[in-house]
Amino acid sequence: MLKQALSLFFLPLLCSAAILQAEEVSLKNGDHLSGTIVSMDGKKLVLKTTYAGDVSIDWGEVSQFSSGKQSLVVTKTDQQLVLGTVTSEGADIIVAAAQGVQRVPRTDVVAMRSPSDQAAYEKSLHPGMLEDWTGGGSVGLALARGNSQTTNLALAFNALRKTSNDEWIVQAASVYSTDEKLGVTSANTFGGLIRYDRNISKRWFAYGVFAGMYDALQLLNYRIMPGAGLGYHAIATSTTTLDLLGGLGYTRESYYDGTINNLFTATLGDEFAHKFTPNTSLTQNLYYLPSLNDTSNYRVNFSVGMATKLNGWMTANANFLEQYVNQPVPGTKHNNVLFTTGLGFTFGAKKK
Repeated sequence: MLKQALSLFFLPLLCSAAILQAEEVSLKNGDHLSGTIVSMDGKKLVLKTTYAGDVSIDWGEVSQFSSGKQSLVVTKTDQQLVLGTVTSEGADIIVAAAQGVQRVPRTDVVAMRSPSDQAAYEKSLHPGMLEDWTGGGSVGLALARGNSQTTNLALAFNALRKTSNDEWIVQAASVYSTDEKLGVTSANTFGGLIRYDRNISKRWFAYGVFAGMYDALQLLNYRIMPGAGLGYHAIATSTTTLDLLGGLGYTRESYYDGTINNLFTATLGDEFAHKFTPNTSLTQNLYYLPSLNDTSNYRVNFSVGMATKLNGWMTANANFLEQYVNQPVPGTKHNNVLFTTGLGFTFGAKKK
């Protein structure tokens, strides 16, 4: 009789111990999920199951879990890493590491990853300079022959390399339009930039930029514009971003009539992007560049663009650009407006 009573008492405990040795997650609502723990980033715990693939669970809803025999890399708030099998116990996490068992308060755990995911994460923090580039380009071409002989060509290219700490941006665009029969060129411009952003905090970043352009219709031989400043991530969500920029720079510009300007400029601007759907996005940039050593001289650049993915690599694009110069050289206008459409391509792996 005593043996039966002891069996009834210890059997649930033995079953609980066996469950905790398996790879299982228990939720506060009483549900239990079995599978392989892939990662935990402080917000979501990802469990790989045989019946539903990867399942994301709110970390705050997890009451108990165990990695079974699988080892995980646990990252603590002091950035120390501990490798071992993991089991929860009350408000703590028990890590059975090779150097001994460690008890870590749950609030001190920043992340948990499988060894392979941890290696991939660490590599993503310090990629090679030629790695992790994404971007695309666009081409718009229109030809007319016969009674008219016109050529319209618009080219654009952009590349982005973004890590958790910094970001490289490369952009270039050119528009050429001519009527050979009339001997008129209505557009001939090229511009581009290279910019480097470095995160200072979650919201603030510092940037350095080198930009240049020429525009035959504005009689501009060249305009070079190095600069630097600070930026603020006003909005940073998966669908919408808004960066506010402020900085200082130098502009040297040369015109066909021999005019050369050397200007120390300020930069105030915004950069906005929004995804309406996974395939359709809008971008908008506005920059105001007043001269500090010639306060009557300033420029304004405004652009807006729309891109829609047609398949895995091809896009349809429409872009509008307006450049305003308040002191143009004689014979040219203040405004220069360009509108282009065309097909584009994308490259690089999509970041998760």
